[in-house]
Amino acid sequence: MKKEPNDIDQRLLVLYLLDEISQPGRREVEAWMASSEENRVLFEGLRKVWEETGKIDPATVEFDAHLAWDRMSERIKTDDNRGRYNLQTGKIRMFMLVAAMLVLGAVSIVFTRYLKNRQEPGSVIFESFAGVVQDTLSDGSAVVLNTETKLTVPESFAQTNRKVKLRGEAFFEVTHDTVRPFIIDAGVGQIKVLGTSFQVKAYPGADLEVYVESGRVELSAVDSSGGISSSMVLKAGERGRIRIGSQVITTPEEIGADELYWANKKLIFQETLLSVVFDLLRQHYNVDIEVRDSTISNCLLSAVFTNEPIDQILEVVAVSFGLTVSQADGRFILNGKGCGNE
Repeated sequence: MKKEPNDIDQRLLVLYLLDEISQPGRREVEAWMASSEENRVLFEGLRKVWEETGKIDPATVEFDAHLAWDRMSERIKTDDNRGRYNLQTGKIRMFMLVAAMLVLGAVSIVFTRYLKNRQEPGSVIFESFAGVVQDTLSDGSAVVLNTETKLTVPESFAQTNRKVKLRGEAFFEVTHDTVRPFIIDAGVGQIKVLGTSFQVKAYPGADLEVYVESGRVELSAVDSSGGISSSMVLKAGERGRIRIGSQVITTPEEIGADELYWANKKLIFQETLLSVVFDLLRQHYNVDIEVRDSTISNCLLSAVFTNEPIDQILEVVAVSFGLTVSQADGRFILNGKGCGNE
């Protein structure tokens, strides 16, 4: 069966054009284009609009959906190549609105990467769809939302606390306030802090996980009546977990070196085998790393990298273990004695 044009989330098309889409999202868009000639023609039309207007700076344009639609409608009417949009108007109106946004250069974070609007009385809702987004709350706290995440925040925080509701995964850097603790309703659990940085993973139907980067947080299990059944304080570098269907808090020891990479491009290596380090670098930097002496992989690295270029990271590794690093045929090559048994 041929897919209809509206069988895809329009946000994915814009993220694809921005080249800020996740790999699953990219595959979905490309499969949608391949499913019918109609879809391919529609996307190529949007791509052409984007290429013609890509030089416009989105930050300088205030987005007005009605004006965008009016301008795009006028463009379609006067376009000599009407065959480019040979689908029924009712089926592609939203697609054309997306294209109109591109014409205006208005691919702003608020619309293309996530929605920020008032959908509940007294609340502001932040929703991330196909990519990672960040924002600052009214108290100055910073938040980064991972894919498919919803954060509900009151329009004004109360005088006694700063309570929000999270469904999905987010990284918080909470502004310190001894009078008003920051409280996260995360479904089966609750997280309470005064000021710290931490990650919360609270997707519906999955375990609740909290990883503390700095400071302390109090993780509490919530029973069916909404009451707190047990609590545990987590310190920097610790993880807490509440399994779905359970009110027991555990502290798993396994913490990946790239635990926070999705949020802040940070890699934290603590006595990590270089074999693991190289695998993570290959994954996140999409590079080919060749080790000439296998014993190099047995070296243990302790270092923290935050969005450093790959050549700089490998240079640090080389200096740390007396290695040499070079490039040939598009790959990095490490030479040296390594850290095998002597």
